[in-house]
Amino acid sequence: MKNRVGFPKRFIVSSTVALCLLAGARVPAQSQTNRLRIGVYDSRAVAVAYANSAEFRESLKASKADYQKAKAVKDEKRMKEIEARMKLGQRRLHEQGFSTGSVAGIMAKIKGALPDVAKKAGVQALVSKWELNYQSTEAEAVDVTDELVGLFEVSDKGREWAKEIRAKPPLPLEEITDDMD
Repeated sequence: MKNRVGFPKRFIVSSTVALCLLAGARVPAQSQTNRLRIGVYDSRAVAVAYANSAEFRESLKASKADYQKAKAVKDEKRMKEIEARMKLGQRRLHEQGFSTGSVAGIMAKIKGALPDVAKKAGVQALVSKWELNYQSTEAEAVDVTDELVGLFEVSDKGREWAKEIRAKPPLPLEEITDDMD
């Protein structure tokens, strides 16, 4: 049986099937160009940048002012609470800056800028490189550390320290001490 154009119906059906198969054969090649891109960063550099930022210095001023108020009224309990909080904060910064401690709290401070960083880098997600446990060959990791460090108001020396820390391997968390600097 022929259609109006004069081709046998069997030819049209088999041609349609062949085109579908050919189109389907191209999908894997196309998916290679649509690879998942993940933005990764060295969390230590982010922590070092934050610890050397104007925002961090301001937060220290508030804690110091609270401590001075407690001291002025001889509130020993409050002074000890502030000292303990400051010591814990210092320990956390050591874990973040010298090891692989989570910087989720720091990242929350810049969360409004993260979509722009991701868009500029052409990535669909941002994750600490220390938390990227597996990456398939179909995914591409893109380093966005410098862009994240740039979100903090940091001195040139602070930026240099953030860059230097990336050249060293992180210390195991168990080796972090309170007196590191």
